[in-house]
Amino acid sequence: MRLEAAVGLLLLVPVVAVAQQQKKPPAKPPEGWKLEPFSLTNKSAGFEIALHGYLQADFRSYQDWQVGDGGDDTLRFPESEWRRLRIGVDGEWRRLVFEFDVDPAFDKGDQLKDARLGLRVAKEFQVDGGHMKLPVSPEWLTSPSKTDLIERAVVVDALAPGRDWGGGVEGEFGRAVEYRGGVFQGDKSNSRTRAGTTAAGRLVLKPAAWLALGGSYSQGEVSADPAGPDLDPRPKGLEGKSATGYRFFPGVYVNGWRRRWGADARIQMGPVALWGEFLEAREERLGQGPSLEDLPAVFGRGWSTTATWLVTGERKSRTIRPRRVLFAGVGAIELAARYEELRFDDVSNEGFEAAGSRARNVRPAGIKAFTGGVSWWPTVFLRLQGNVLVEHYDDALRAPEPGRNGDYVSLVGRMQVHLP
Repeated sequence: MRLEAAVGLLLLVPVVAVAQQQKKPPAKPPEGWKLEPFSLTNKSAGFEIALHGYLQADFRSYQDWQVGDGGDDTLRFPESEWRRLRIGVDGEWRRLVFEFDVDPAFDKGDQLKDARLGLRVAKEFQVDGGHMKLPVSPEWLTSPSKTDLIERAVVVDALAPGRDWGGGVEGEFGRAVEYRGGVFQGDKSNSRTRAGTTAAGRLVLKPAAWLALGGSYSQGEVSADPAGPDLDPRPKGLEGKSATGYRFFPGVYVNGWRRRWGADARIQMGPVALWGEFLEAREERLGQGPSLEDLPAVFGRGWSTTATWLVTGERKSRTIRPRRVLFAGVGAIELAARYEELRFDDVSNEGFEAAGSRARNVRPAGIKAFTGGVSWWPTVFLRLQGNVLVEHYDDALRAPEPGRNGDYVSLVGRMQVHLP
């Protein structure tokens, strides 16, 4: 009943909001306070709090391809699922800022998302602490409700960090420079691949109003599970998964530094945006050979480029608001396309290539993918998406159907109800 009640509550929010606006006369909040359907503010007291959230349901059709036998390596996303139910609040009181988000229904592994408290000393300097995203990769820092396509780029899903407990600083210098940095307990809480204490930072330069250039870096140390005759250690290396959920590169045994670095650029003019991202993660394998010898480091390296166009003329922004909602117009419609590549290998190509998790010369594996999509916002509360995915695997033996590299075509749809 908890799930049904939560879903029903979020679906009824737009109806309740409209009903509140139609009451005559509207209730007047206390002097100085401004009450809107999803927020409460008092400018003189420096107080603001807002409710936000979204519900997502995904639907998939795999066109004429199956997965072979092989246990966990053959998994792919289900054909239909309730993907996310995010509910939270954010706001500020004088110099304090706060944010709290949970997924109470569908994300069983990590229901807590963001739980952050900050002190804004000035626009140029703010101190934050809590459970939050590590500042690596602009697409990872974008909410799943606001990404251009249904799934994030495979390079981001595979190589970017997650959320963890920690503290950091952030700020802006005019409109030309943004920065974020911090130290965290790890790089993804509640994950078996989690590194230890991790430092991460991101810098964005904006030499023009239409151009943004960014760079990211993180570093943490991974400690391998102890090995022995009565122990069963599990690899902690990063994995490669496609946008359809197929794992084409299982993680290997790693021990030592895990370093990430990335670069990105974004061009945005009115309803059109073009942006690209490069990301690499490198992991040491100290003492991880069959005889506990050191092995060459492994890496994952990839890039993606995305273009979007709001054909109905709205300006591209994080939150799309239709100029004319359905029945007064067509709503907002956006076309998007993305091409990406991701590859895993080790830094040395000496010796026989093998797919084992302790192989000296790791057998390389990679993927190339194209995604095309359309998004439609008939109202400010609803977003409908449709994507076409075409995937090609570099190693035919590690493809969903062994011996067939591609092309693997999938259709994906999403219904999203959200608070603007």
